[in-house]
Amino acid sequence: MRKRFLTLLVAAATVFFGCNDKNGTTPDIIEPDLSGALELPADPQPANSSFNHRIMLLQHTGTYCPNCPNLMTSLKELAQDNEYLNKYIHVASHSYNEDGDRAYSEAAAKISQAFCSGYYPELTFNLTSESTGTSIAASTIKSMIDGLHKATADVGIAAAAKIMNDGNLGIITEIKTAIEGNYRIAVWLLEDGIESEQMGATADWQHIHNNALRAMAGGTLNQRIYGEKVGIVLPGEKKASTFVIQTDENWNMDNCKIIILANVQQPDGRFDVANCIVCPIGESVTYDYK
Repeated sequence: MRKRFLTLLVAAATVFFGCNDKNGTTPDIIEPDLSGALELPADPQPANSSFNHRIMLLQHTGTYCPNCPNLMTSLKELAQDNEYLNKYIHVASHSYNEDGDRAYSEAAAKISQAFCSGYYPELTFNLTSESTGTSIAASTIKSMIDGLHKATADVGIAAAAKIMNDGNLGIITEIKTAIEGNYRIAVWLLEDGIESEQMGATADWQHIHNNALRAMAGGTLNQRIYGEKVGIVLPGEKKASTFVIQTDENWNMDNCKIIILANVQQPDGRFDVANCIVCPIGESVTYDYK
């Protein structure tokens, strides 16, 4: 199934040069005020730098896509395989929209402009256009994960997230590196349990949409996708960052969570995911050591 976006040239220019909107709209700039409100969990193994590695699976989808339930079925099969359960985090980018997909967001539209080929359904990996293509069987996805997954990650992530007194979401993150690199940190908001009728569904569960991308922290599109600049981090060094996401009354915050992406610069200059974690809102997560 094919849906055309803007040309890839325009999409690429949008991603790399950024824009002044936030989460796809143009709200007022929010000044972070997180003093004393958020605390990172203690590092249980300060001398350790051997972290579990997770890649990001980015599902390009929408409720008006009649073939998308096929990929949903494969992702469900993948999630039920304990061998792969801790090797990836799934994000659903609902960008195939016909003014009725309750899981659609402007953030998802921007992400799919950058990484989706224009064919739906499609599964891409990390912050690249590397894709399973039209072969969306669970076995194909597992093979791709096998090729990308590392025995240990280059970086670990700790985080805490909380609804602040002003009603917005505050996040504090910290990275600790095993491998020196030029890092950026991206923070995205995901929502579970969104009820929206799925075209082509063959089972009731396919009308309930999880891990839907709602918003991304940052003042420009480049910051929202690739993250705020952290800079060069040496092995064993830690760097902390804070973020704020403006909440929306249309989101069920009880069903929301945060995904944190630690992105590192590649030899060709682009940034890609070195590791990622999920942090529930109102909770904290510490480093996931081997």
